[in-house]
Amino acid sequence: MNFNECYKTAEKYLLAQDMSAVGRNFSALVHLTGEDSGYIYMLCMNGRKLIEPIEHPYADIHLKLSTKTFEELMTGRLDPFKAFTTGQVQAKGNVMLALTIYNSLKQTN
Repeated sequence: MNFNECYKTAEKYLLAQDMSAVGRNFSALVHLTGEDSGYIYMLCMNGRKLIEPIEHPYADIHLKLSTKTFEELMTGRLDPFKAFTTGQVQAKGNVMLALTIYNSLKQTN
């Protein structure tokens, strides 16, 4: 997957999710690395969702992963928790919030 495909996949996925179970507003910045790298900024506020292909300095959660790992996560070939514990996904910021989001997404799928 190239960056544009990753962005479109993330956008489609996020917009289809019910994020109300998270119970709070949040923002996340995903840094995709590799030959075709880039940033995806996501904001969920008051039930509304925004996703943009930009680097944003303020986010509750910062994730860094390769486009290959992103593709494996989105296709279900890689478990997000395993990716985090094996270092394929690096997280900074509010990691507990990231786990809350992960658990709420897991329950809705």
